[in-house]
Amino acid sequence: MKQFIVLTAVLPILMVFIMQTGYDQKNNYAIGLVHDMVYVAKEEAKHTGRFTEEIQTRLRRDLSRALGIPSDEIMIACREEGNILYYRVEVPIKDVMAGGKLLGIKDKDNQYSYIIDSYTRRRTAPQDDDDGEDEQ
Repeated sequence: MKQFIVLTAVLPILMVFIMQTGYDQKNNYAIGLVHDMVYVAKEEAKHTGRFTEEIQTRLRRDLSRALGIPSDEIMIACREEGNILYYRVEVPIKDVMAGGKLLGIKDKDNQYSYIIDSYTRRRTAPQDDDDGEDEQ
């Protein structure tokens, strides 16, 4: 009987370690999605010459759908300096630790922000929103 009591006390704690493997895979998958989607947006911005509002909105929407987080929690900051496009994308990754409630970890502590802070060179000059006629 003593061994059964010890088993019922220890088993939930051991299960947390086994479940953590699945959580790590889920988080790595989310990070891979973020990288892929940011890369696509960066390439599009490189060709258009800047990070347009449309590109930022599409990136925010796609990340929100893929990761299941509200779009207002995704932070995107872009700036231009000469021929360089700087961008920073910050995405919250939630439920990092398995068994957080069991171990007494609060929801706000069981998350982190994954940040991609990088730059790229533009391939073309930014397109102006005019009627397409050349002035001579």
